[in-house]
Amino acid sequence: MYAQHFSVTEYHPVLCRAMEIAMAYVKATGLAERFINPECLVATGINYAWRSGVTHQIALANAGIVFAERTAKVGSVPSVFPRVI
Repeated sequence: MYAQHFSVTEYHPVLCRAMEIAMAYVKATGLAERFINPECLVATGINYAWRSGVTHQIALANAGIVFAERTAKVGSVPSVFPRVI
């Protein structure tokens, strides 16, 4: 499902599973609502970790989550959609 977000030329199940884990967390915590495209943001964090040598799916998922949380804290990628309660 998330294979298109990675620069790896072939489908890689570890990357896709890490993405599924991270996106489940990001959606469950409401962090996904703060970004226009949270999938690309999480995939970027996972890609950084993958390229630095991390290969375990939980560690990769954590890297994606931490990247999204830090970006939200800094606020460098604001959402254009107002939060409606």
